[in-house]
Amino acid sequence: MSRAGPSVLLVTANLDAGGSERQLAGMANYWAAHGVRVTVVSWNKPDSADFYSLDPRVRRRHLHAASAGGTLGTLISTLRRIFRLRRLIGAERPDAIISFITESNVLTLLAGMGLKTRIVVSERAHPALDLGVPRPWRLLRTFLYSSAAEVVAQTRETAGWIEQHCGARTRVIPNALRALPPVPSGGRQPLIVAVGRLVTQKGFDLLLAAFARIAVEFPEWRLVIIGEGPERASLLEQRDRLGLAGRAELIGRSDAVESWMAQAGLVVQPSRFEGFPNVVLEAMGMGAAVVSANCLAGPADLIRDGVNGRLVPVEDIEALAEAMRTLLAEPEMRVRLGREALAVRDRFREERVMALWSDYLARVPACAVET
Repeated sequence: MSRAGPSVLLVTANLDAGGSERQLAGMANYWAAHGVRVTVVSWNKPDSADFYSLDPRVRRRHLHAASAGGTLGTLISTLRRIFRLRRLIGAERPDAIISFITESNVLTLLAGMGLKTRIVVSERAHPALDLGVPRPWRLLRTFLYSSAAEVVAQTRETAGWIEQHCGARTRVIPNALRALPPVPSGGRQPLIVAVGRLVTQKGFDLLLAAFARIAVEFPEWRLVIIGEGPERASLLEQRDRLGLAGRAELIGRSDAVESWMAQAGLVVQPSRFEGFPNVVLEAMGMGAAVVSANCLAGPADLIRDGVNGRLVPVEDIEALAEAMRTLLAEPEMRVRLGREALAVRDRFREERVMALWSDYLARVPACAVET
């Protein structure tokens, strides 16, 4: 091509406060710093504020298409989004397109049909368990993923499901660990931290129930849940019903999650399912002792039970409470697990993970990314 440098179009629903959005923003910033011309495209309104900051060299585009409501209105807005993305692809002429999350992936593959641009799509949760995706999108995923150059999954488990059910070519690329501050040398507080959207998937109802079983034994410990979402009211009602109003807080979103993790004596991830748990990765990177549900998929890719963290069965409140009880009672074990967890800083450092993405770009004509 006559233009200088490779160009990449990154497509996502938005840049709200989520793990997938954080990963995409990190990819955009990394490539922009390495000479790639990056455009980030989302489906939300142009006046929507991004939670994550982008490098000034990253171009930003919004393809909002308001729905009039109802089935017909939804169909019209969907077609508008497809046509707007296709028009943008024609104007930008990117060397490669990478899309995140099922709905965006389907729209991107439809918009790119018949074009020569290589498209990679990425699933960020295990498709068999992510039933929040409406059935029409799941059906379209089954038929369209085979047309992608590759489908990126975060774990081998997820990749195997996609190969079996969608007939697609897959590649496993885990999440990168974003740059974290040094771990403070001081002691940690009697503080249990959990982070994530307040949705059923994240299992904070299970955490509250487990904490209620041990709270009397450890009166100095408190629980802080960081995040926002539609389950806030029900979680607050559950907290009060369990008598935890003075011991458990739901503080909403925070842009200083790593500071909480640096203070926490324990970080708990009680999810019913995951794609790749950024919270677990970042907590380990901050040297915290972590207890995670051993859900599909991701926690077992990070944690060796009893070595650098603890794994408990999914939706097992008693097992979760017992693991928390053991660690709260044994500070030496918390220190040992946290110390071993720090190895993720090297294993998942940005340069290593981005080398896998850049290897994909290197196989695209006109693309070469130096890492």
